[in-house]
Amino acid sequence: MKQIIVISDYIEGQPVIASVRYAGMMKYMTDKYRMLVINDEKNGAETSQFTNDNYKFATPSSSFTQMSSSHRGDHGRSKGLRYRVEPLLRNRWLLSAWRSYKYSQHQFDRMNMALYRQLDEFLGRQEVAAIYITIPDVYGLYVLQYIKQRTAHIPVIIEIRDIINHRIGKGNPRLMFRRAERLVSKSADGIIAVSEGIRAHYQRQNPGMDIRLITNGYDEELFSECVPQALGTSGHLTLTHIGSIYKGRNITQFVQGLVEFHRQTHKPITLNIIGLLDQQALQEIDALQLRNTGVTLEVIGSVSHAEAIRWLKAADIAVILTHRKGSEYAIPGKTFEYIGACKPILAVTEDKELTAMIHGRYGLCAVHDPQAIASSLKGMTERTFDYSDRMKYSRASQMQQIMTFIENKMNVVQTASHTEED
Repeated sequence: MKQIIVISDYIEGQPVIASVRYAGMMKYMTDKYRMLVINDEKNGAETSQFTNDNYKFATPSSSFTQMSSSHRGDHGRSKGLRYRVEPLLRNRWLLSAWRSYKYSQHQFDRMNMALYRQLDEFLGRQEVAAIYITIPDVYGLYVLQYIKQRTAHIPVIIEIRDIINHRIGKGNPRLMFRRAERLVSKSADGIIAVSEGIRAHYQRQNPGMDIRLITNGYDEELFSECVPQALGTSGHLTLTHIGSIYKGRNITQFVQGLVEFHRQTHKPITLNIIGLLDQQALQEIDALQLRNTGVTLEVIGSVSHAEAIRWLKAADIAVILTHRKGSEYAIPGKTFEYIGACKPILAVTEDKELTAMIHGRYGLCAVHDPQAIASSLKGMTERTFDYSDRMKYSRASQMQQIMTFIENKMNVVQTASHTEED
């Protein structure tokens, strides 16, 4: 078997879609490669079950960047000092200063001298056929740069799940993010983009780069049986949002849309939120007045992926909330699990690519407006959706494309090496 290095922010076992994606990919890659995995120790301190060689990198951490885990019946209504003061600290200048420190390569290198010694020893005894790195986390690029300085010939495939130098939120360290994107251009032999918008962004920066669009997927073993259900006959609707709500996902107007739907139809609604909430989302939920509105809000909090799937399967409708400002490139990873589960999707979004994928096919989309949300939800109860083509998003299909791309890059380097020897 060929030896490859996998650099990832997450490993399996974490309650986020990136961890689920990692586990799904590794199930296929372990049959073909021996792997050294390198990941952020905060996102998996234990050894990954898919390899015996699992190095960790350290990163700065602070409660300033952590989200709150709220549970059923407790929406994080802490009135302590942090709850009152943190919004004041989250201004653009303080956030930018903190993130410039947090993402500093100098700081990262200083914290990871032990990792670099491990890599020196590993590279001295192992021939590595390829490096596969998944981002947008900039830390993996710093590890990659260290390896490339010592073994420049190894082909590098960079999977990009989100644009690094994005414009969502405030206080982003633009200079640092631009530098990270230059590292992508300098290091990659090939790029995998998980959406067309991401592919187009990096193709503009790298006109000659081989960039392939390979979307996210879902584990077909988890959703082997699904039967789409008509919503019109249901006297009560259960909506479920899988994943964290942060960076202005506008939970307030969404819930107002549910209240308006109930006013028009008299159908009661339960909204389950399976994930974490940032400070803004907590404050918005605290301010909601839902007594006698026909809408019940349950914040379940962070759960295992297996439990999240159970919540999804029990839902009538699956929910996506994107940032109010929108983007041209976002397709949340949970979208594909929603499709795999044959769940109608209510997406509150103005993201063009996400809308083109979902609207009228797997569900309906609405802009961030209560009346529009109520109208789309009402429309969903009057129709059914077709999931007969869902297997094109299966993990098996995704991984066949990814491993073919990896093999092609390894073969190019191997052919070039043989040509030089001749």
